[in-house]
Amino acid sequence: MKKMSFHIVLLLISFFFSSCRKDDEYVYPSVKLEFLTAESGNDGFLSYLVTDSGERLEVSEDLSKTQIEANSSVRIVTNYKELDKTGTGIKQAKVYALLKAVSPEPSPASGFADGVKTDPADVLSMWLGRDYLNITLSIKMQNGKHLFHFVENKVETDQTTGRKTVYLTLYHDAGNDLEAFTRRAYLSVPLSKYTENNTRETIVYFSVNTYDGGVKRYDFDYTPTSN
Repeated sequence: MKKMSFHIVLLLISFFFSSCRKDDEYVYPSVKLEFLTAESGNDGFLSYLVTDSGERLEVSEDLSKTQIEANSSVRIVTNYKELDKTGTGIKQAKVYALLKAVSPEPSPASGFADGVKTDPADVLSMWLGRDYLNITLSIKMQNGKHLFHFVENKVETDQTTGRKTVYLTLYHDAGNDLEAFTRRAYLSVPLSKYTENNTRETIVYFSVNTYDGGVKRYDFDYTPTSN
């Protein structure tokens, strides 16, 4: 059995804007909070943001000073403000804060050496966005490390239409952490591998064990982007 080489740690988001404070007066900037794809330049600093609607924004300033692998991309959740360079038609973005979303490609159950963990979580929201399934979770925790991944249970292909049906489950290992209070976790499931060499719609089922002892299953009709 192939051992998984990584686990994904719970990511909690807390945005604050100390750069906007003057004396005792706090000026809250007009910003957006969104899932995006960030791209880096040769130096690893963020150079562009790509929205889930396909809009490409040049990063004019990143207050988080985030660096990733050079000339690569990463899925993020970010507070940013959209800017428009007057007269140039170039749209820019000022990034106030960000975190990397939990976004590994789904793996078969056989890939988890210690078995599949399905500790509960509650879904606050779930929606499709540009080849990703975006998820915001509510997690009950104290101070433990929570691990997340996505389990690929089954992929079926209709021999007549070629359409695929994908069955996924949330992997969540709470590590026996106490359920003391709630925090949010942000996940983004990459789906493009299910439509490689195929532009047909794919049905995606995503299951989550919930705190009420049940299992909720969400279904989506995913059509890959053309670019």
